[in-house]
Amino acid sequence: MLKILKSMLVIVAVAAVGVGATGAYFTDQEVVAGNTFTAGQIDIEIRGAGSAPQIVTGMAPGVWTSPVEYDIYNLANSLPVKYMFDATKASETEPGMYDLMNVTVRHTFAGTPSPASWPIVYQGPLSGMDINSIDDAIADTLGTNITHVYYLQYQLDASAGDEYQGDSVEFDLTFDATQPGNPGWTE
Repeated sequence: MLKILKSMLVIVAVAAVGVGATGAYFTDQEVVAGNTFTAGQIDIEIRGAGSAPQIVTGMAPGVWTSPVEYDIYNLANSLPVKYMFDATKASETEPGMYDLMNVTVRHTFAGTPSPASWPIVYQGPLSGMDINSIDDAIADTLGTNITHVYYLQYQLDASAGDEYQGDSVEFDLTFDATQPGNPGWTE
């Protein structure tokens, strides 16, 4: 009896395989081709008078220069950014002159009249200037195809002595930008 039961199970198993193998099934396939993902980019420009090196001669201690306009423009093909800028001494003909340079930084948006009434976001030693758009209540993030405008005025400190007559200082302004969500950014 056990042999008959085993034989029946084998016959049922073979029949099941045979029926499954001979069945017909319909199928279909669709392809969505050409999927392309392109990484964004960060691309700012400095426009306005500040886009060229400034050469000021005949500075007198305690007298402010005329304002120089620095337009930070985020290009149309760029991602939104947060930015910062600062000054770095390149050279000085008399040691200590860079430390006697002061700066006043005013900020607003493109198209705002009367720069003299713009809020001051920094006033103090040039060596201590560290403008950060996230810390600036006006600036924050710079969107695509948008310009933030800064006016900078420079001054040789009133305490500069006779040893600085005829001397000069050269410095660089460095503008850095990154994505707003960059956690590695020093703020």
